[in-house]
Amino acid sequence: MRVVINEAQVERNRKISHILFFVSLAGMGAGFFLTWTRPADSTSISCFILPILLFMTLMSVRMANTWIREPRPVNVLADALKGLGQKYTIFHYLLPAPHVLVGPEGVFTITTVWQDRSYRVKDKKWHGDSGLLRRLNGFMRQDLIGNPFQDAQFHAQQVQRLVDKIAPDSDVKVQPLVVIIHPRASVELEDPVFPVLYADPKKRPSLRHYLREIRDTTAPTLTLEQLDEIDRMYGLVTRQELEQLGAEDGDEDEAYEDDFDDVADSDEDSAEPDSGELGTVYVLKAGQLFHIAKATDPLEDVIASLQDDAPGEIELVHTIETPKPDAVEGYLHRRYNRKRQKGAWFGLSKKDVSWLKSYSGELK
Repeated sequence: MRVVINEAQVERNRKISHILFFVSLAGMGAGFFLTWTRPADSTSISCFILPILLFMTLMSVRMANTWIREPRPVNVLADALKGLGQKYTIFHYLLPAPHVLVGPEGVFTITTVWQDRSYRVKDKKWHGDSGLLRRLNGFMRQDLIGNPFQDAQFHAQQVQRLVDKIAPDSDVKVQPLVVIIHPRASVELEDPVFPVLYADPKKRPSLRHYLREIRDTTAPTLTLEQLDEIDRMYGLVTRQELEQLGAEDGDEDEAYEDDFDDVADSDEDSAEPDSGELGTVYVLKAGQLFHIAKATDPLEDVIASLQDDAPGEIELVHTIETPKPDAVEGYLHRRYNRKRQKGAWFGLSKKDVSWLKSYSGELK
């Protein structure tokens, strides 16, 4: 499965959340100090400033719930959809909806529910936040569930506009899904207007089970050429350009389906014996993608062979000298598996690249 994440938006909103929280906290501290030391002068200022600080605090809490709080939707959905194969593409925080899945069964928007409580769903209504104290507490924590169906419908409408623009005669209908991502959450369903699914494949109905059930349907979906058009619209590297970058054919992500956390401990056991001779693992950059692989030929020859078909100039980012290049290459591939675009090409953030430049090749 191809996973495309708008890392810039994720990092930006996480920083904004932190800044809002600390600024509002500092402002409230300053306000209390002013009220204590100069009560006569603080009344008019407090009436104007404190509501603004309260608003900033609530905004920081809401943003933290969306972009920082665990479990994070990107990670949960990666586990829920693991092993689907290259016929599927999921876009996170890039298209007009937060999460959009494109596969043979059609185009789906995924509206996530991260709250960790029990809910009852009947028709269009979600029940579970009743009671004055719960509503007040939920408002302060900014975790009232509201009506996810309204969000799901809005997300589907926004993505439908994009689909109609790039594929006006395709009859593709965007299908909204609501997915519960918290492991402790539960829901009782009674004729929901849209499918409500668990991300956990062990629960029913689950997202993976739902896709399996509709696998034999013939709903229209986007073609590879239309997906390439979306890539070009958002400044991404298209599938065709990925092929030109030298990525091997076949379902590459099936070879690396195990999550990094589950297999990192096996690196020492599976690593090749230390021969005493150093090998090289290199990190190259071409456009928005980074290539991580061990050097089987002189590095200059590798760069030259990739450069011929590359859409942009290839530059060397970092080299790692190690006696165990196979193990280090596997370690890095598993670490960034969720950011794999195809083959050994990954969409990395600035934080990832900074870590790679500091990485010495030591296996953990």
